Amino acid sequence: MSKIDRIMTIGLVIFWLMVLVLVLFCILIREYLYFKNYIAELEKRNQKLETELAVREKRLTDIRTADNERFNYFNAVFAAMKDGIVVFQDSGELVLVNRAARGFLKIDKHIFFKSDKSSYGAFYGKVSDVCREAFLAGEDRRFEYREGDKVYDVSALLIPDRYQKGTCLGVMAVVIDVTEARRLEARRKEFVSNVSHEFRTPMTLISGYAEMLRMWDEVTLKERTKALDVIEQETKRLKKLVSELLTLSRLDRQEGELKDLPYVDVEAVVEQILWSLEDMAKGRKVELINDVEVDYPILRANEQFFYQMLLNLIENGIKYNRENGRVKVWARNSGDTLRITVADSGMGIDEKHQERIFDRFYRIEEDRNSKHGGNGIGLSIVSSVVEQMHGRIEVESRPGEGSEFRIELPLSGRS
Repeated sequence: MSKIDRIMTIGLVIFWLMVLVLVLFCILIREYLYFKNYIAELEKRNQKLETELAVREKRLTDIRTADNERFNYFNAVFAAMKDGIVVFQDSGELVLVNRAARGFLKIDKHIFFKSDKSSYGAFYGKVSDVCREAFLAGEDRRFEYREGDKVYDVSALLIPDRYQKGTCLGVMAVVIDVTEARRLEARRKEFVSNVSHEFRTPMTLISGYAEMLRMWDEVTLKERTKALDVIEQETKRLKKLVSELLTLSRLDRQEGELKDLPYVDVEAVVEQILWSLEDMAKGRKVELINDVEVDYPILRANEQFFYQMLLNLIENGIKYNRENGRVKVWARNSGDTLRITVADSGMGIDEKHQERIFDRFYRIEEDRNSKHGGNGIGLSIVSSVVEQMHGRIEVESRPGEGSEFRIELPLSGRS
């Protein structure tokens, strides 16, 4: 082979090598671009997935936050409920109990960690047993439990499974302290009984003497006069009773803020009351003392109720006083408080009666009240008016020395 042929052969080899390198380079470029695009697509997809993941994580976080808020809200409501809630699983295991129930049933917060719960007493045992009975019977149960002076109404309610009809998940016991409700119910019955009694007595007298007056020609003038006097006296008694009952009714219905009421001239009200009772006081030889120095305007109140409150106190001071006794009305305003004192030198009130004298129809002694025409409503009106004015009243009294009623009223809305 000639030198030229060798050179051409070498050149041809070099050429094809260069073509091969070029082809390989093109392939590498193509693969690089493809890989680059693939990586870019992967990054794009990864970014999209990360965005979706972030959205889902945020949504999950929001759901968890909302669930936590609802759970915390539920726990707060559950813990703050005045009624006791106790929840048992279908196995009879206690799973939930709120603060009120722990107080009612006298169980501590470690109850979930104790296998033996018999030490928690009869009330818890009764609730647990009735809940178990309700679960086995497949129907709600209810019972009343008394412990000392407390009365509880307990309902054992089945908890149905909303996903599987006919299946019960457990039993929830609702424990309600009805002591106050029972007391109010007893007072209501006593009130109705007392009202009936108060009406029956004068109406019986009026009816009897009216029947006697029908035999006009058969009775003497003295008997006629006595009959008419009794009828007039008992009619006034009934009228006063109805008036006081209506006052109590209006007080029970009274609503609204003190700031919505007009100002009351305390000094003028006291002067008017003392003037109206002047003849009564003279007839019983009782001195009335006015020691009232109160600014105006400072007190917002229902003037009719305020007048009735002081009238009842001062009138009682006269009625139950001794001869040559006295009734002193004292009042001063200091800061945001109006203080009123009605003191008398009368027969006084025994300590055992002082806690109940503001109860409706409560009378200290039957003969004492019948002698002076008392029906046990006057001081109840006083207490109701003070309460309606957001004030407080207290009494200090000793038998044979007299009584002192002290009232404090807030001067809310003072200008």
